[in-house]
Amino acid sequence: MFFPHDGHQFHFTDDGEGDALLFLHGLGGNALNWTYQRQHFASRQRVICLDLPGHGKSEGKEIAFLDFGEVVEALLDHLGIDRAAVCGLSKGARVGLQLAARSPDRVNAMIAVNAFLHLSPSDEAARFALYDELLRGDEGKIDWARRLLTQMAVPEDSRIHRGFMRSLETLDGPYIRALFQQIMDADQRPEVTGVRCPTLLLRGGKDGLVPAYCHDELQALIPDCASVVLEDCGHLPYLESPGRFNLALENFLPRPVTGQPRQATTR
Repeated sequence: MFFPHDGHQFHFTDDGEGDALLFLHGLGGNALNWTYQRQHFASRQRVICLDLPGHGKSEGKEIAFLDFGEVVEALLDHLGIDRAAVCGLSKGARVGLQLAARSPDRVNAMIAVNAFLHLSPSDEAARFALYDELLRGDEGKIDWARRLLTQMAVPEDSRIHRGFMRSLETLDGPYIRALFQQIMDADQRPEVTGVRCPTLLLRGGKDGLVPAYCHDELQALIPDCASVVLEDCGHLPYLESPGRFNLALENFLPRPVTGQPRQATTR
């Protein structure tokens, strides 16, 4: 399904009935990344997954990173949803935290997975060197993907690794590099202190992409904050161990009220 906003078409999935749970993918990902969560949660509540601007089937590569939250809010408006729980990975978590800070009446719970707001100078330099690979064409994309997957602790012989490598065929390297620059330039720390909804920080203990100090910093900034670390997971715990990931969300989220009628007809 698609909805229009600001002259662009944005793709999303919409499954189940009841209280809304919205998933936001990371940089270079798409709504399909949350397949295990759609399958699990749609039996008890409404599950929405959005292709963020310039990702998946969505248009909007011209939209600035700090305006992504407006697209998410426009989706909630389109669906007639007043409040939703939001779960985001990395970049998606930052979009969700922005929405929770700017529109506190729209987010009743927030889950931030392997998220960072800033990096140390040495880590930042290393990350830029990694994403600069995307400017070297197809060969650079392959080198970027292999190095990235290693840092994310994704085994080379895994389905996740193979699927990620296949996705390079449609990855717009220069766009992802440009968006990465915007993400790094955005200092959201002052704004995140305004998040007032219950928030869960979920981290994979083996994640080498987002250092542990980023998790600690978020925990210090957000007033109503809980923490879960899946020690044997990397950057993508929702794919690596979906059962435990989903259970962590279940234990944190408000108990859903199932069977509520939809507030808007979307399909």
